[in-house]
Amino acid sequence: MAWLLNFCRRYLSKWVFIFLIPIGLAVLINHYGVAISVVNGTSMQPTLQHGDRLLINKLSFLVARPDRGDVVTFRDPHVATRYLVKRVIGLPGDVIAIRRGVLYCNGTTVPEKYIDTPIEDGNFGPIVVKQGTLFVMGDNRHRFASRDSRYQSVGLVPIELVNGKVEFILWRPSLMAHL
Repeated sequence: MAWLLNFCRRYLSKWVFIFLIPIGLAVLINHYGVAISVVNGTSMQPTLQHGDRLLINKLSFLVARPDRGDVVTFRDPHVATRYLVKRVIGLPGDVIAIRRGVLYCNGTTVPEKYIDTPIEDGNFGPIVVKQGTLFVMGDNRHRFASRDSRYQSVGLVPIELVNGKVEFILWRPSLMAHL
């Protein structure tokens, strides 16, 4: 019996250390540091495509607030198990409006180099972004292509629901081809 105890101390503790420490670190990094997420849908086209694998930086907003133009992930305000990815358009105190397919922030036209079509959903606002919230939109501006802050199904997003900033597209399935 003593030999079994000695064996466990000597060999099993080494294997526990070799496997459990890296697994524990991976769980901590994924939960608090970075995550990999898959785009499900077309609301961020042309910037992000369905199936893209994204690197999400969960630490970026511990030292800074989201800024206009950041692509962020956040928990859906109405479906707690779902996460959405959108672009930040308005910050607290900003006045957002859409007139004749043109986006305005604080009365100034927002240059949108990342879209491939004017906004087709019609006029919107003006709306004042409340303190503690963000106004977000998908880059796909075709009619009804994005559930975002223009619609009650998402609305203004509380900043505490933002869980990270999209840093990189790690992998895009549409670039794969069969030879």
